[in-house]
Amino acid sequence: MGEPRVRRLDERDIDAALGLTDLEGWGYTRADLARLIALSPDGCFAAEDGGRVVGILTTTPYERLAFLGAVIVDPDHRGRGVGRILMQTALLYLAASGTETVRLNAYLDVVRFYERLGFHGEYEVVRWRGVASPTGAGAVDVAREADLEELVPFDAGFFGASRRPLLERLLQESPATFLVARDGTRIVGYLVGSPFDGACEIGPWIVAPGHPDAARDLFGALVSVVGPREYSLSGPERNPELARFLAEAGFTEVFHTLRMWWGKNLFPGDPAGVWAAGGLEKG
Repeated sequence: MGEPRVRRLDERDIDAALGLTDLEGWGYTRADLARLIALSPDGCFAAEDGGRVVGILTTTPYERLAFLGAVIVDPDHRGRGVGRILMQTALLYLAASGTETVRLNAYLDVVRFYERLGFHGEYEVVRWRGVASPTGAGAVDVAREADLEELVPFDAGFFGASRRPLLERLLQESPATFLVARDGTRIVGYLVGSPFDGACEIGPWIVAPGHPDAARDLFGALVSVVGPREYSLSGPERNPELARFLAEAGFTEVFHTLRMWWGKNLFPGDPAGVWAAGGLEKG
């Protein structure tokens, strides 16, 4: 077998991509992959061998910062350099696009692979899962389009860069579960829930430090809207308030990943205000 051909990943590849991600039990949905492609139509890649997709990788740009994720190779093609070819293609594309910092969340067993490509460790991100039932909704509001003018810079202060395209799309996709908390008229937190197949993914979830009640109110309001089911999220270990809250709520740690950077270590954000990432693949 020859070296696989790397090309753009597009919507015709979603079924094949889901087949690959399901091998690892990542829980991606069609909507997740369609969103990633829409956010970066030229920056998501597929490795193709004999007309079959045998590997994928996505990038999500945030101005001069980008997150890289959803890296997976078909088991029959592992050990042949497919992942390395995908990574090199993506990094060259991002560098040519003006990206200065690339971040990703690496499963701990593949950290060495990314280190060999020039990535450096930053801190661990914990995957949490638990079952929650409504216990009373907090005093929060459903987000409106007009809120984005305040919400985007608020979010950027903790994430590290503007996520306007992502937040706009999430507001369109999940209008009933995109929630904001205020202290008076000022936004001090927001949360997005994405229900699917009897479960719900939480993230992004950002709360200004010093406002733990806002975090509880947002979580309570989401559970009141979505109902009793399993909830999952990925949050930084550097947010001790998050760990305490989830432990009290009966959540358990599923696994850890290592957040890593490549290029220049810019746009670090403030993990103390990050309660859940927008996804391991897109930060």
